[in-house]
Amino acid sequence: MRRAGVAALLAVLIMAAGPVAAAEPVATADDPPHAYRRLDRVAAALAKDPLFVDPDASGALDAAERGRVRQAVRRTAKQLGTPVYVVVIPNPPDSESQGRNDAFLFALHDRSRRDGLYLMVDTHGGLDSEAFQVPRDYDYSSLDDDEPGSWRPADSDRPFEGLVERLVQRMNGYAAAPPASPSTPRLYSSPDPFGEENKLRPRDAEVKSPLLTGLLLVGPISAALLYWAGIGVLALVRRGRSPGPDDVVKHPRAPRKPSMRWLRRNAAEEVGRLRDLLATAEAERGRLFAVSAYDAAQILYDDAKDDEERAIDLVGAIVLARQGRIALTRNVALPPAPCLVNPLHGESTGRAYVPKLDGDGVLPKPCPLCGACQETERRTGLRRHHLMEIGGRPHTAVRGVWRDTAWGADRKKFLPRVMRYLGVE
Repeated sequence: MRRAGVAALLAVLIMAAGPVAAAEPVATADDPPHAYRRLDRVAAALAKDPLFVDPDASGALDAAERGRVRQAVRRTAKQLGTPVYVVVIPNPPDSESQGRNDAFLFALHDRSRRDGLYLMVDTHGGLDSEAFQVPRDYDYSSLDDDEPGSWRPADSDRPFEGLVERLVQRMNGYAAAPPASPSTPRLYSSPDPFGEENKLRPRDAEVKSPLLTGLLLVGPISAALLYWAGIGVLALVRRGRSPGPDDVVKHPRAPRKPSMRWLRRNAAEEVGRLRDLLATAEAERGRLFAVSAYDAAQILYDDAKDDEERAIDLVGAIVLARQGRIALTRNVALPPAPCLVNPLHGESTGRAYVPKLDGDGVLPKPCPLCGACQETERRTGLRRHHLMEIGGRPHTAVRGVWRDTAWGADRKKFLPRVMRYLGVE
């Protein structure tokens, strides 16, 4: 009977939403023929020579340095039993990979159809690598640290100084890693379609009230039907299954270097989910925190969504909205702090001391960690933790309310401190 009731109410929803569904959808154009010519050119060159230096980056390595890199490539390939490729190339934001080195390496692997270890250096001296079907459990290198001279040059004015040494050390790190079954890494977020980087879509729009949108789009009668049918469906679903913590806390695709577009879209979605849950949840203990978290998250989203300099505030909006949902679904007055390796991972489930997370001594020791980061800690002995980066810097280096409060690790002071930052008393 319950399923029949839900089906009937959904039918009402569909009929009432007819005028909305008939609206012209936003089309996504196919990538133009020239979109991936650069990738094809690099892939073809790598088939002949494992070192590719783009003409626009020709000053990165002289003839002697290129010889040393090729020698290291041959040695490492022999040790790994797989090919090794090195690419030195500009990667501007308007490229096919939107300036993301990881996305470039994944796309290059797809176009070349050759597995192996890929290393890339951009014109800022940034060094990235991806291993496709390489039989090594590569967990850590000093070049993965977030310090100058590691994955980024020590002197930004001389981006290629010491580049050969950094490349050789990265290759040596893979060669010395323990043997493991070959595997293919995952790209957690893909660039937008080529040429559509700045094109807005409905899901990027500012969060609005569903009832108001219905009134404007389909008229008073349809809006009323949608509203009451939606309430009915929610009531039936809530009788059949209470929201569980898994609905809130698992975020396996959280990027380490979130783009402004990703942050804007996900902040809008998370704030919307909390708003919808506030309309139906009966959790009295968690309501006070959830309401305040919603107010703060909405203000942060409205103020920061178009400001590249405030990307970290959009992370804050996502964190607060998720914490508000946890407070409601579990009916708790104070939800757990997020993971301090990457607050986008979701809630922490334990604490541990982690090097590189001290943030000049202002972050707590031990630090809150999510389950996945705790597992990484157990497997690697605190060796490999990739901090979330905002604007090319680890989030622990970005001064402000989020670092000062350690994203809520100090618990009760978190929300009041955020409210003062927003000028809300």
